[in-house]
Amino acid sequence: MNQKEQLIKYLQDHFSITTLECMQKLMILDLQGIIRDVKQDGHRIESFYMSRKNMYGDVKKFKRYYLIQTPVDYENFERERVVLKSVVLE
Repeated sequence: MNQKEQLIKYLQDHFSITTLECMQKLMILDLQGIIRDVKQDGHRIESFYMSRKNMYGDVKKFKRYYLIQTPVDYENFERERVVLKSVVLE
């Protein structure tokens, strides 16, 4: 299975992913590049920035990516976007 196939399967099974999760779980180091390729293949990927504090208390921003295949997927994406975007996770 190539990296695009792995990412699509992961998103179908888990709904979303960040760059850190992608490195830890799939060993894919260039998530943005794979996302670009997946989009070029016709898949719909949505994303938003969220924030989290690092071990020194500094707030860092990162993207969470979602595979949208159905209207329900988009509703779930919007719901998570509203909730997670407004919260700085510890």
